[in-house]
Amino acid sequence: MAAESPPRNPRNQLVAGVFLGLWSVAGWWSALGTAALWADDYGADPGPGLLPVLALSLLSAGALWLVLSGVRGMLATPAAPGYWSGLRRHTLLPALFVASLLIYVSAIELAGFIPASAAFALLWMAGLGRQRTGGAGTGVLAAAGAGALIGVGLIYFVFVVLIGVPVG
Repeated sequence: MAAESPPRNPRNQLVAGVFLGLWSVAGWWSALGTAALWADDYGADPGPGLLPVLALSLLSAGALWLVLSGVRGMLATPAAPGYWSGLRRHTLLPALFVASLLIYVSAIELAGFIPASAAFALLWMAGLGRQRTGGAGTGVLAAAGAGALIGVGLIYFVFVVLIGVPVG
């Protein structure tokens, strides 16, 4: 006997649509900012810009459909008690991580790859370690420091020493 599929949650559809919409925006920004895709006249051949335009058009349409479907569903059914507070509680750390990635990219340009990566790794490992231990671990900072040194050191060794790629 086939199992019943779970009911669709309109809030999940909305969040998925926003996520895919952000990827669409990033994709369009990249495609439109790449002059090589649009620079030459290819005659009857559509050129290398065709595939990104098709893929991004489908992605954008799907994202829009999910957002509209989610909004329509949210207007039709109220949220379960505690849904929004749970959503805020469970999305705070991922949102903070995304924001720190943006800062990390800027820090690489300012300080270089090695110092920025070491600081990024140290802060995240120490923060997650303190969260896991409830803030009671005395060796969390030492373990995070060792992990950051080992991780960044291995990246440096593999890319700079073994492969010969300068990392900054």
